[in-house]
This record gives sequence, C-alpha cells and structure tokens, in this order.
Amino acid sequence: MLRITFFLLIISWGCLDRHKARVLEDADGSNSGDITAASVWDKTNINSEKAEITPTDENLFGKFYNDRIEFHIIDKPNFELHQAGVKKVTLYYIDSVLCKKKYELDRPIADELAKIYGKLSYKSLNRATDSLAREMGIVLQSENGNRLNPYLKKYQLKWKVDDKVIYFRHLEDSLNTSNFYIEELKEYRRLFNSVQRELI
Repeated sequence: MLRITFFLLIISWGCLDRHKARVLEDADGSNSGDITAASVWDKTNINSEKAEITPTDENLFGKFYNDRIEFHIIDKPNFELHQAGVKKVTLYYIDSVLCKKKYELDRPIADELAKIYGKLSYKSLNRATDSLAREMGIVLQSENGNRLNPYLKKYQLKWKVDDKVIYFRHLEDSLNTSNFYIEELKEYRRLFNSVQRELI
C-alpha cells in the first residue's frame, strides 16, 4: 500500500515587531474614529467573553450542542489584516468564549507572518506541493531576504504564540485561490471535543 508522507518542517525565520490589523481608511484618507463593526471585529481577541462585543443574530450562522457552541460569520467586514483585505471573518464560540477566529483574505501573507512570528512549522497539503517543496525548497533567499517559495500551491504554516496557535493556509488551483489566517486557543480542539463527548 502506498503511503504519502507530506513535508512537515520547522523553519527558523528572523523576527520583527508584531503588527496589528488596521481598519481601512475612509475615502478621504482619514479614520472616522467611530466604533464601527469593522473595528469591533478587528480588535476582538481570542479568549474574550461574547458579551464584550455582542455578536448579533444577523451574523449568527448557527448554534450546536445545546447552544454551547456557536459560529458567527461576518462578510466583507471592511478592514485589513497585515495589509491584506479581509473578505470574511468566522468567530467560533464555546460556552460564550471566543476560542477561534478564521479570516479569509484576498492575498497570501505568509512572508509577513514569518517575519513577525519567526520559527514556523510547514506542512504540504497535497502530493504536488510536497514534491515541489522537496525539489525547490520551501524558503528562497534573495537580496531582500528570505521569502516563501511562491510556486507552492497548497500548504499550511503554523506558529505557537503564548496561549494560542496561529495558522496560515494557502490553497491554489487552476480555478480558485484561497488564503486563510486562523487563530485559535491551544485548548480549542480539546474543548470542542469535550463538548461533543458530553452530549453524545
């Protein structure tokens, strides 16, 4: 039986200061200063109570497992994450605590994240990307510094930062390209599985 083992590699990368997501400027080039939906979703932190931002029924996707787990989806939230436009935000709550956030982005931000968070875990997500990573390498060097190989089509990067895990996932084929930035509590999967087991 053929066994496929994809690349899982720890890569060191120089660290720079962390950058925060910023709200897009108004058309006249200045921020309004109002507490808008964009700024709320931008500044919502993992492990915060649901009451702190009060998600509405309008963006509620669904509640599950006796309402202990719920998802909120915000389309076109009108802000940037690491200078990439955010197309959609999904918030994952367990027992009213925000345990995971997923951002769908309009472009890849692998290089930016690598500079900010440093050493990372790399994983190829299909056979073709795995072969290419082994043949060409994952990180390319240039006069401007290190950068992720732009020919890699399907991969995931991972960082562990304080009490959370950060993922960047890039999925590209001939028809579509998707980029996802994900933050979740280190305990997220254990908490999620625990709720499932309790209610089976």
